Amino acid sequence: MTAITAVRLTPVNVARTTGLICGHVIVELETDAGHVGLGEMSDFQHLPRFHPDIDDLTGTLESMLAGADPLATNRISRLLEEAFPSAGSLYDKGAVIRCGIDTALWDLRGRLSGRSVSSLLGGAVHPALPVAYPVFRQRHRRDVEANLELVAGRLAQGFTRFRVYVGGDLELDELFLRALRTRFGDQIELKSLDFSNLLPATTALRFIDRTRDVGYDLVEAPARQGDVTGLAEVRRRAHVPVSEHVYDAASALRLASEGAVDVLNVGLFALGGITPALRVVAIAEAAGLACLVGTTQELSIGTAAAAHFGVATGSVTVASDPVGPLLYRSDVVVDPVTYTDGALQAPPGPGLGVELDPDRLRELAGPLRWDRGPTTATIDRVGSTS
Repeated sequence: MTAITAVRLTPVNVARTTGLICGHVIVELETDAGHVGLGEMSDFQHLPRFHPDIDDLTGTLESMLAGADPLATNRISRLLEEAFPSAGSLYDKGAVIRCGIDTALWDLRGRLSGRSVSSLLGGAVHPALPVAYPVFRQRHRRDVEANLELVAGRLAQGFTRFRVYVGGDLELDELFLRALRTRFGDQIELKSLDFSNLLPATTALRFIDRTRDVGYDLVEAPARQGDVTGLAEVRRRAHVPVSEHVYDAASALRLASEGAVDVLNVGLFALGGITPALRVVAIAEAAGLACLVGTTQELSIGTAAAAHFGVATGSVTVASDPVGPLLYRSDVVVDPVTYTDGALQAPPGPGLGVELDPDRLRELAGPLRWDRGPTTATIDRVGSTS
């Protein structure tokens, strides 16, 4: 039996193109067979405003995992969920920790067997994972033109689907949406308006009514967090599909049973990895709901996990969100994940199909911090640095 012998956690700070510094933790699970599984605890820069003590976390995880068989999925998942239980929140840092370990375990199982993670999940049912490029919120009128140019640049690179964050300044949001459609017409597909739970359902409904003629496929999180009744009301009255993030199987079951959504947003970071995400997918399939793969905008390790999960999941029929490697100025792998014609490719090779670049890792390594850096006016985070 192969056994885990050590857990190595390396905190890194990586700047986005907007200047925001995001903290991640790169996971390496070492074994007595010489194989190392890679994982990623992605984007700790969400509220609440604290970071874990990495040395203490390393010791805790080693005490749990040292000597464990990496193929003992059920046992290890139970241990992780007992040690880092769901906090019932989208940005649960315990879930981020679990996700990093779970991802590394799937990578390790693939390396041990010589198979890709998508193969371990039953094989690809999609050739790639179509994605929608995010357009972040504006604060000033000049940002409208800047975001129009961003869309033009990504369209030239083969991205035709976009999702637009709204709910900060509704006047600017509407101005941008109408300018976007006027300039690009049917060249682009507006996958969604992402309200990010910023507005009450009634306010979101009024905005949807006012802008429905712009044309978008669905609305995301158009109610306050936890307001399932509000989501159901939007779904009933807005005549446009509704999507919402899920953070555990219980939240998915409630959304499904109360008829609150058409689409479940399945983010590995929010659920604690691939293993718990499989439970959510089972609920979606039983309820006849579609899924999309959500994101906190991971680096290439976390994005590769999303790609393998997405291409192997039949209910993922809505364009997904992971484009993190395109939003960061650096990465930690030899070959970052790739996008072709607006679709994320699952890297070939065993496990996740990515390899650490030791030099890049050293350059980015350092204690997690809350430095904002020289940011642009574009808002790509809700409340993290206020």
